[in-house]
Amino acid sequence: MHATPPPPEAPFDPEDTPARGLTPVTLYADIPSPNADPHPASAPETTPTGGSRLLRGGLLLLAALITVSAAAVYIQQGSASAPTVPAPVVIVITPDSTATLPPTAVPATSIPTSASTQVAAVLSSPLPQTAVDQPPEADVLAEFMRQPPDSAPPPNTMFHAQTAFTIAPPGPRAGVIQYAIQTGDTVESIAKKFNVSNDTIGWNNPIQYLNTLQIGTTLTILPIDGILYTPTSDETLQQIADKFKVSPYAIINSEYNHLQNATPSFLVPANALHLMIPGGATNKVLTYWQPTINVRPGGQLAAGSTYGSDVSGTGQIEFGGGPGSCGYQNNGGGDGSLGLPVTGYVVVRGFTSYHSGIDLAKPTGSPVVAAGTGTVIFAGWSDWGYGNSIVIAHTSNEMTLYGHLSAIGVRCGQVVTRGQMIGRVGSTGNSTGPHLHFEIRLGQVPVNPIGVMGF
Repeated sequence: MHATPPPPEAPFDPEDTPARGLTPVTLYADIPSPNADPHPASAPETTPTGGSRLLRGGLLLLAALITVSAAAVYIQQGSASAPTVPAPVVIVITPDSTATLPPTAVPATSIPTSASTQVAAVLSSPLPQTAVDQPPEADVLAEFMRQPPDSAPPPNTMFHAQTAFTIAPPGPRAGVIQYAIQTGDTVESIAKKFNVSNDTIGWNNPIQYLNTLQIGTTLTILPIDGILYTPTSDETLQQIADKFKVSPYAIINSEYNHLQNATPSFLVPANALHLMIPGGATNKVLTYWQPTINVRPGGQLAAGSTYGSDVSGTGQIEFGGGPGSCGYQNNGGGDGSLGLPVTGYVVVRGFTSYHSGIDLAKPTGSPVVAAGTGTVIFAGWSDWGYGNSIVIAHTSNEMTLYGHLSAIGVRCGQVVTRGQMIGRVGSTGNSTGPHLHFEIRLGQVPVNPIGVMGF
């Protein structure tokens, strides 16, 4: 009888199963088959053969060799020195010639050039020692991000940028302020400084003449153009709006009044509120100083007469306006022809409704001459912003004014001729710098000097 051959070697060696941590699982092992023998025979034990053990040992040896080789390569790379960087090379190219590189590891190369150019290429700095930037360590980066941002990039360090934000455009001031007039201030310069109109300053302050500011006087400055109004009797918002020629809702919606829930019929009690009237206007007109001028024909005072009446050369005139007034002086003596009061000037401000003359910039101390022949009727300090001033009467209806002088070289009643030196340029009174303020007046009305004579 033939012996039964041994079963074939199992494809899975039980000895390959890990000793712990994993348990082999046979799918559906606990579910009996309907046709299975309820008392199955025990499976014969299998014993690993010598061939399988030899194969397993070979694989383990191969893995060990690979691990040792990788470690050796890693250690060799870590101990390698940095590559040597060649010194900078200078190449000089001249017309119709070639340049040869100095001896290096790279063969020298001849470079032809054209006869019309000469180029010098200099490599002046060595190459960096490392070609690849290394990222920062995780703990270094985390510490950096915890630091507060800098206001400006520090040199040679990492920079943490500030949080982005929106720059809001400048808006109006929060409320009304009181401003003390400084040396050199004018209504126009103050209005420009606070971004309001000349009228807004004039309407909200007890001034009428634009050139009568006194140093130290306090002005009320509004945050916007308009009127600051305090009712002296009970008035509705509609009545107040009509008075200042605006809509009542301009008053109601103004952030300065806090009346958002009011209506045009809202009654404002007397002296209870200071209301901002945005865009409001009054009938008050700001003008430049009109000096008091009296004439006395034939040596006798003519009551109520005005400068510009028919006064002969023997009549007298008085020009008021401050300590520099000369009282009554002989009127006229000239022929009305006028010339330039200074030379080499720069026109820095012209004639406008807010400026009754022309400003001619010159260095302090520059000579000022009489524009025409006439009599000095004012020589001294003006309380109306002109500082040291001179006024000359040329005819019965014409006079010239010279303001902001640093020195006065004439006296009251003196007859001067055209071109005669009478003073020096300065910056006295309400002035922002050395210049001559020059006016021409016909009667009591200032006229544009550029329209009378060439500037």
